Amino acid sequence: MEITKKDMKILKGVAILFMLLLHLFARKEENRLYETFPEFNGVPLIYYLGLFGDACVPIYCFASGYGLFMVMNKDQQFIVRKNFLRVFKLLINFWIILLIFVLISFSIGKADYILGSLTEFLLNFFVLSNSYNGAWWFLQTYIFLVILSPILIRLIKKYNSITLLLASGIIYLLSYVQRIKQVFDFGENDLLNLFVTALVLFGTSQLPYIVGSIFAKEKIYSKLYSKYNNLNYKNIFCALGIFSLVIIHSIFETMFIAPFTAIAFICLFNLLDKTIFIQKVFILFGNHSTNIWLTHMFFYITFLSELTFAPRYPVLIFFWLLLLCLITSYVINLIYQPIIQFIDKRIVSSGTDLHVVRNKAT
Repeated sequence: MEITKKDMKILKGVAILFMLLLHLFARKEENRLYETFPEFNGVPLIYYLGLFGDACVPIYCFASGYGLFMVMNKDQQFIVRKNFLRVFKLLINFWIILLIFVLISFSIGKADYILGSLTEFLLNFFVLSNSYNGAWWFLQTYIFLVILSPILIRLIKKYNSITLLLASGIIYLLSYVQRIKQVFDFGENDLLNLFVTALVLFGTSQLPYIVGSIFAKEKIYSKLYSKYNNLNYKNIFCALGIFSLVIIHSIFETMFIAPFTAIAFICLFNLLDKTIFIQKVFILFGNHSTNIWLTHMFFYITFLSELTFAPRYPVLIFFWLLLLCLITSYVINLIYQPIIQFIDKRIVSSGTDLHVVRNKAT
């Protein structure tokens, strides 16, 4: 049994919840934003849950690698065109949110302060900068992964999986060191810094993508499912396994281990039996994950910080932010969905016309 599209949607729902946990609560310093009790050795316990949330991006990358491998393995026709269309639709979603952000900035009279110069706006518009919203950094990386996926998948199909994992691991290690330690400093060369940053972020994200593709290639999850699905007390063991991952990450607080905890979490979480209600809840979050990802920082940093943290207690803050993001997502989709439906109709129409022309030619 392989990981299904529904499983992927559920994983994306989990990943976006992890992202909110990470960005809201992965902080040790004294703050008056929320109640920090209970604490362990002077550190809020909620910090450790937030810290484990750094699995969010690796989960997205794993799901992308797995899903794209499965799609390309079945249908190679027009795959480059489909990938560019996938990126274009994501950019439309992003540009709608960016436009709303700009309009709000003007409406509250803080456009100069928030938006900065025209150059800064264009850099954000073309996904060369994430100065408006820190969470947007992954947009550029994801685009690179999708565009390069035909090459990456071809390599994964051709070469030994162990060799690929070793090579990917080395790239990840070198990229992580450069990202954290800034071994190579290029001073005020903005263009070179943009290029190196993009390269480093891609390097730290490609490992879970490659692992996801290898999972699909080697049918690793099917093997795990066959071996452990009928295990007595499976849900208890999986829950304990996930709890152990949280403890391990609490001991080793570096985000270096995020891809490894994320991959282990994916295996354990997918093996868990979930009720229909729980599946529907995660699928709901998965359906709105892109909009939540692209907007949540505006609430707790840019525009509505006091409102976001008004509930005072972490659990209430978390669900309050989630609710704000979901409402915003529905509003965004009122603009986004008609545009995408129009594009899809044009594509179907052009494809039909091309088919007619080919039939007449033959």
